Amino acid sequence: MARPKEFNPDVALRALQKTFWEKGYHGTSMQDLESATGLKKQSLYREFGNKDAMYEQSLALYRDQDIVKLATLFLQATTARDRFRDMFDAILAPVRDGDRLGCFICNAAIDHAGEDHATMQTVCVGIQDTTALFDKALTASAVYNKNVSLRRETAISLTAGYFGLRVMVRGGIPPEELQVTADILVQSIER
Repeated sequence: MARPKEFNPDVALRALQKTFWEKGYHGTSMQDLESATGLKKQSLYREFGNKDAMYEQSLALYRDQDIVKLATLFLQATTARDRFRDMFDAILAPVRDGDRLGCFICNAAIDHAGEDHATMQTVCVGIQDTTALFDKALTASAVYNKNVSLRRETAISLTAGYFGLRVMVRGGIPPEELQVTADILVQSIER
């Protein structure tokens, strides 16, 4: 008879995610993962697979849950500009409190996607999903409903700005400069 699990896999996965997000793929050792979860290497391997699989599941969790939370908040405002202002405010609020984690998708793109195909695929899906979300957010303003190509171009441009801003967060750019960048991005949106 198999022994029941003595840990919650969801809690363990969140701990794995937090560790990878803070330290990156290469900066995270198996000892770090054991320490973060309170589990031994064998238990981690049995539950999640090897380090690559743990990283991929952590990244997928970010894409599937954390970005969805942001999207829910983001789509509540009634104008496109207000939607993006709300999103950038939500992103920059933790930075003012010293949180420099940035975006896990961005971090993965820089840290590991170039050498791991599965990570690259997850990053690509995350970026494409972000562009689709931004496209949807822009529909709150009539000008973008009348001109679908303008909406698509603007969504792509805002995606580049968003991910650039998230890299700037991780790179230690002062909050005041981050706010100026966010304001410029918001001002680029047609009324």
